[in-house]
Amino acid sequence: MLRKSPGRSADVEKALMVLVFSVGGRRMAVKAEEVGGVWPWTQAMPVPSATAFVGAVLRRGGDVLPVFDLAGRLNLQVQGQAPLCLIGKHRLGPFAIRIDAQIPTLVTVGRDAYRADGGSEPGVEAHCMIDAEELAVMSLATLLRSPRPPSTATGPGDRDEFGSGEPHG
Repeated sequence: MLRKSPGRSADVEKALMVLVFSVGGRRMAVKAEEVGGVWPWTQAMPVPSATAFVGAVLRRGGDVLPVFDLAGRLNLQVQGQAPLCLIGKHRLGPFAIRIDAQIPTLVTVGRDAYRADGGSEPGVEAHCMIDAEELAVMSLATLLRSPRPPSTATGPGDRDEFGSGEPHG
């Protein structure tokens, strides 16, 4: 029979795993549970899209993934000769983000170094201190939410689409 170790579970609850990566030289983090993997970048194919910052797809194995342009949203350029592809988890399926060539690192952050943020920046859910540097912790689910242009009507059928402006779990 498995038993919980009282001291260990308390420590685990006080820690959070984040993946630290960079886009355009700007370091940021995302909760590890929201990441499906990091792969070499493959060529993306532009497609028409009504979703802000999603204008391409890429093939990964037998899957076709929408590409979210985080660099474009932040007005940055991806750096490095061999950029990487961060696979984000989303309720509607995985998606890709092109990130800098610098290999991401998995970091354990104590809850005392993690400060929830009430949405001061789009897509940022918190800030955390890592190596004396404050990093934005991005929420991949909310990155894909963006308000539709005022001229585009939304109806009940639009609510489960990327970019519908509705929360996606």
